[in-house]
Amino acid sequence: MHTRRARYLLQPGEPLTLPERTVPQVLRLGLARTILGLDDARILTSPAVAIPLPRYTDGLPLRGTPGIRPEALRFPFMWLPAPLRERFEIDTGDTITLESDDAWALRVVFEMWGSGLYDIETAGWLDVLALYDLDPDDPATQQRIQAWWAGAEDETLDAIDLSGALVPETAEDSDWASIASLALVKSFDKASMALSAVDIVALCELVTEGDLTPLGTSDPARAVSSLVRIARTRFASNGDVSALLAHLQAQADSPGADGPILVDEIISQLSEIAQGLWTAYEPVLVEVLASFTEDSLAGAGTEDR
Repeated sequence: MHTRRARYLLQPGEPLTLPERTVPQVLRLGLARTILGLDDARILTSPAVAIPLPRYTDGLPLRGTPGIRPEALRFPFMWLPAPLRERFEIDTGDTITLESDDAWALRVVFEMWGSGLYDIETAGWLDVLALYDLDPDDPATQQRIQAWWAGAEDETLDAIDLSGALVPETAEDSDWASIASLALVKSFDKASMALSAVDIVALCELVTEGDLTPLGTSDPARAVSSLVRIARTRFASNGDVSALLAHLQAQADSPGADGPILVDEIISQLSEIAQGLWTAYEPVLVEVLASFTEDSLAGAGTEDR
């Protein structure tokens, strides 16, 4: 048995919550497809968490999901035990609803962080396969994993179980991540929009100055369209802003649109929208950063594990 850590998308020092940069966060979806082998329908993204996660359906394990890459099974989030795979039922007093994507994603990363499966200093995830002396870079092991994934029996792979790390032994510890995620999901969403607003304003300034490099194009019209599209993904939970951005997107994507004119007419509006969101949500960001730090997560709910 070996203890080893593997990186997934984040840089050393990056937390699992509150994505710090907008463009990298958008690009991470494509990287997740490549690294995990999952298609878009089986990848979950949330503005409250910094990484795309696999989408579990009906509380079932991922085993058998098409396209999975053997090396993806290094990561603990690919092996969630039933209590984390399943969505909680939330009693609002009037109705009972299932836990939202955002609340579930926050609950998962809180558990991963609090249990030590993710190390923020190195951005390293505990390598699950290494714990069982499995090397997914070895062709023979890849074939073994693929066969097991397709339904074959394998004593070692059958034995992999993270319940000891992620399922608390006492009832008192069982709800800490759920309580935290439900309480903070709206605040984290607003805090994430505040961070994204800073990036959008900075990108607007670059586009206005003619620097389109961060958007991966030399075409002003395409840069404007891409930037509006990015803003729509980051501010989707604000209905009024979403409606404004949809209008700007239609304008940017109109046939024959002139790039320089789009820059003049749209970028200033987009920057103004982002500045307004920063003004509205910056106090929430300050509150979240002040009250919910790594230290408060470390050991939370894990004293008896």
